[in-house]
Amino acid sequence: MGKGAKNSKNPSNVLAGRNLRYFIESIGMSRDELAELLGIERDAVNKILNGTNAISGPYNEILLNELNCDLNFIYGGVARSDRLINEIGMLEKKGSRKQLKHSAIRMIQYLVDILDSME
Repeated sequence: MGKGAKNSKNPSNVLAGRNLRYFIESIGMSRDELAELLGIERDAVNKILNGTNAISGPYNEILLNELNCDLNFIYGGVARSDRLINEIGMLEKKGSRKQLKHSAIRMIQYLVDILDSME
């Protein structure tokens, strides 16, 4: 195995890590809190979120059962429209246009990142 191949990341791990990062950010969870929930070190969480390591089966079970995380979103890369609509609805009720704008920009950037990774 060549040196370049050793450093390459599995694209599905990268996608799952990016989607998990978006999910925890959307629910206001920190990397430290995720590490504690999963029972692993923060460094291991960072490796999952940056796509170096895969999300193992036991972690999927915790994400699903403890956080009600949509695993189709994590592995499929398509955000559930109801989640995005609910987030926008909550922000509109709070009346903060600045916060709504920031959230919308973050969602759009996330979708652009997914499209860029498909090229």
